[in-house]
Amino acid sequence: MQRAALLLPVALAAGCALPGGALYLDLPAPPTSAPPLAEKAARLEADLDAFHLPPWGAFSYRVHLPGGPEGERVHAYESDQPAWTGALLAAECERWAATKDPAAVERARTLLRALTTLTAVTGQRGHYARTAAPAGSFRREVQPERWRDGARGFEGWRWIGDPSRDQAAGIVHGLAAVLDLLEDPFCRSRAARLAGDLADRVFGRGLSWEDETGEETTYGDLRPYIWGLPIGVNGAILLGLADAADRGTGEERHRRRLERLVEEEGALDTLRWPTIRILGKENWSTANMAAMALASFLRRPAPEGDPLRARIREAAADSMRRILDLHRGEGNAFWIAVAAGAGEAAGATARDLEDARTQLRRYPLDRRVAPLDHGALDLPRASLGSKKGREQFVRPLPVDMLGPNSFCWKSNPFEVVQETEGGGGGETRVSGADFLAAYWPLRRLGILGPGD
Repeated sequence: MQRAALLLPVALAAGCALPGGALYLDLPAPPTSAPPLAEKAARLEADLDAFHLPPWGAFSYRVHLPGGPEGERVHAYESDQPAWTGALLAAECERWAATKDPAAVERARTLLRALTTLTAVTGQRGHYARTAAPAGSFRREVQPERWRDGARGFEGWRWIGDPSRDQAAGIVHGLAAVLDLLEDPFCRSRAARLAGDLADRVFGRGLSWEDETGEETTYGDLRPYIWGLPIGVNGAILLGLADAADRGTGEERHRRRLERLVEEEGALDTLRWPTIRILGKENWSTANMAAMALASFLRRPAPEGDPLRARIREAAADSMRRILDLHRGEGNAFWIAVAAGAGEAAGATARDLEDARTQLRRYPLDRRVAPLDHGALDLPRASLGSKKGREQFVRPLPVDMLGPNSFCWKSNPFEVVQETEGGGGGETRVSGADFLAAYWPLRRLGILGPGD
């Protein structure tokens, strides 16, 4: 285990030079990026009601609008509803803490009910559907053999399972934010119940997320070490989940789980490797999951007289510092916002904060999905391709040149051809939850003001 762990810094160092550098900010920003940030946030919040919150209670981060914005809304197949519901839930908690707007609490209640639906439809506590809706809501059921009928109380519903650590990270991010920032009794009790149920399922089954048949899901192995290698993102998710369950429920078994993770299972040590880049190849989603899972530890100081949580917060801050050091210059506003809660300890520099502000200013309000091929740009190319084998620029592209998708901060900003979700042609749109997830924490911290 120790030998394998020692190899990872070499892998990280090998990838730091290609690609890298500062954002291409000399490229013109789109006209739709012009409004002040508070106005952008208000418009994107309004878009949630208009397009992304269907009447049966869910967060539909991607929708089809074949007749345009005023036409019929068609529910899109979405493989990560729990993850991005959790991300938006955390953003609404931050919105409440920044503004004390009652609408933020009401939105949080809606999103907590949505998470409740995604677990209740399976008929098993702590299990989650990747997506669920009343039958007939989808254009088609992708991979039809994977779909299930709703459990008791959800007759006439259809859902698809196989949740992954992406879902766990997003759920932890949202539930922990409720416990950190909201005082609403319904929100707190519901978040506590959901956190406890998920913790019981994962910890009660050997740190494995099992599906409805008892089989481990495709990416459901959450052990902090696999084949002797430290898996930092798994360590982050487990620590965040045990912490939220302990704080929410107050039940002793969750505190014991947190202690075992630190003292016996080495989860704290894995945070030194929150992501890996080898020769320019990296999965940005890995760092994004780690940031979501660790956000709560950085949002608040450790309770006085709790040395265990003080150790976790210190390790979480170091983990985020490593992420920002590796990705400095990319202007990942969400990761910077997460780190900013712990200030310099988590590596958030003045340059990072300015990059985050610039990125949010450039963030486009046009959320229609369209292909983005930047091959015609006369910009230097990296010598090595991305993890997906795609050509890369030497320097990262600004946010308005990334493919509109569920959460732009998990996109590789170096790729020449940017990936889109749900096809092009302008009839599919994605939400602005990614903007809100970065904007509202920076507002709460006072780094951004109402006039920015």
